[in-house]
Amino acid sequence: MLEWFAIDLIKQAGEYIRQQIDERYEIERKTGKGDLVTEIDRAVEQLIVDRIQDAYPNHHIVGEEGISTGPADLTGTVWFVDPIDGTLNFIHQKRMFAISVAIMIDEVVEYGFVYDVMADELFVARRNQGATLNGRILPAIREHYVRDAFLSMNATWVTPNRQIAPEVLAPIVKDSVGTRAHGAASLELAWLAAGRVDGYITMRNMPWDYAAGKLLVEEVGGRVASLYGEPIRYDGKTSVLAGSETFVNDVVKHYVIAKGATPEVRPDLEIQPQASYKDVETLLLLANPQEAMIQEQFKAGETYVAMLGGELVGAYMLVRRSDELIELVNIAVKPERQNQTIGQRLLQDAIRRSKGSGAKRMLVCTGNSSVVQLRFYQQAGFRFESVERDYFPNHGYAAIEEDGLPLLDRICLTRDL
Repeated sequence: MLEWFAIDLIKQAGEYIRQQIDERYEIERKTGKGDLVTEIDRAVEQLIVDRIQDAYPNHHIVGEEGISTGPADLTGTVWFVDPIDGTLNFIHQKRMFAISVAIMIDEVVEYGFVYDVMADELFVARRNQGATLNGRILPAIREHYVRDAFLSMNATWVTPNRQIAPEVLAPIVKDSVGTRAHGAASLELAWLAAGRVDGYITMRNMPWDYAAGKLLVEEVGGRVASLYGEPIRYDGKTSVLAGSETFVNDVVKHYVIAKGATPEVRPDLEIQPQASYKDVETLLLLANPQEAMIQEQFKAGETYVAMLGGELVGAYMLVRRSDELIELVNIAVKPERQNQTIGQRLLQDAIRRSKGSGAKRMLVCTGNSSVVQLRFYQQAGFRFESVERDYFPNHGYAAIEEDGLPLLDRICLTRDL
């Protein structure tokens, strides 16, 4: 059976590492001072490759140290192998490193194995069958927001680097319960699946780093995506954001896209000017049920729509209030397309267009009961400007409640452009 073959192979490789860890070995630098490889890395990968090829000659292997020749595509059965994930830890600490192996069959990862060699902890995931640690079933992941999460993230990403502006991720460090850098992606994902950390963030992983850990997290109900909320592929380098669904959505919406971070993948959303009121009327009424007011704003300003694969999914308006001030009004997303980062992308598009128009400040107004929207705008740099008491009942709005709060007062916020 493929699963038991893999477990036996990993345990054999782990025993070899334990025997060699205190011996003298050669260390080489690959791409940078922290990117190292030892002769033990290569020996372990060779051991794994040889046994797989002997037992399954038609299988393909993608390994970190390049001993095997990777396939042209990911069809058939493909093994992703990292013989020592966390080589720096292996060299300096002799702990907190892992053997990571994932098995993909017809482009779907079916098995994931992460073995903490020195702790003798084997994490195993089988697609749609859950995850275990040394045979014990791992419970479902707990939901966390950033503010109550204990994170695993390298300090590299909140200091000057080539991958992302440090100010995008720095607030996460400040807002979370605590942050640690553990230095072994597969192990960090395994610990996330086991509930030892609540989130994992990195800007640079390869498939052999995350393939096994990703399945572990997903099998306990978590989510693994790119930092921009996009699905992860297995054909190259990517950022990785992992945690509960709540945690991943919180990071993407309120920290990454709210800060205007540029996605690393081809944009899937087209935002363009809209000339016809009738085509966008229904969507705009979601944001403001006062049709006469919307029609007046449509004539006075400019309307933009978001198209996803030819589908109209969102819209917003910009209305010039003075040479320096521009107001964002009626930002709306189709109900079935909400919680997909479309609103955040519309907001960032509005900010970019407003800057380009020469405006110096942007104004946005919402209701006192719109707690989610108030947080959304403040995360994007808006600050409270004014409160107009009883605005909504005085302007003919129906009495409604949001999160147990009656809609009464209009709150306006501004931000510099």
